[in-house]
Amino acid sequence: MSSFPWSVSTPDGPVASGTCSFMVVPTTRGELGIMADHAALVACVAAGDLRVTGADGAVSTIAVGPGILEVRENTVRLLLASTPRSAAS
Repeated sequence: MSSFPWSVSTPDGPVASGTCSFMVVPTTRGELGIMADHAALVACVAAGDLRVTGADGAVSTIAVGPGILEVRENTVRLLLASTPRSAAS
């Protein structure tokens, strides 16, 4: 399965980043699944859990809050209004 780079940032700086094969982002319109070569888009991120599946199949969860999701040129960026409340693997 193909992979793609992703990052989560706030105005204070980077929070997390890496490479994954699949991710599920909580948006204001419901959960959005993203795989490599996804069409370009911008969406509003809602408070919830970002689930990231690595190339090895391991799933990591990061708590995220309101912000913006950008998918462009096979890269996913989440720009959040503030630091997430917690992170777990």
